[in-house]
Amino acid sequence: MMTSIKDIKWRVNIVISSRDLSRVLEPVVYLELWLTDGSFKCLEIPLSKFHTLRQNVALLLKEIDVINRKGTNIMRIIGPLN
Repeated sequence: MMTSIKDIKWRVNIVISSRDLSRVLEPVVYLELWLTDGSFKCLEIPLSKFHTLRQNVALLLKEIDVINRKGTNIMRIIGPLN
C-alpha cells in the first residue's frame, strides 16, 4: 500500500535576525506531516522554494487531469494507486 499524508499542519516563520546576520527577514514555510504508515515528517522550506514546489505540484495535477479527461488507459497500465 502506498503511504499518503494523513494530516498536515503548517505555519510561516520569519527569521528576523541570526547570529551571523543582523537582519534577515526571510519567510520560511514549516510543515508537519503525519503519514498513514504512522511516521511523522517535518520540513522547513524557504518561501521561494515553497512557491516552486507549489507550482510543480499544480502542473502535475493539471497533467493528471488532462490524462483523466482524455480517457487514456494509463491506470490499466500502472495499476491502482491504493
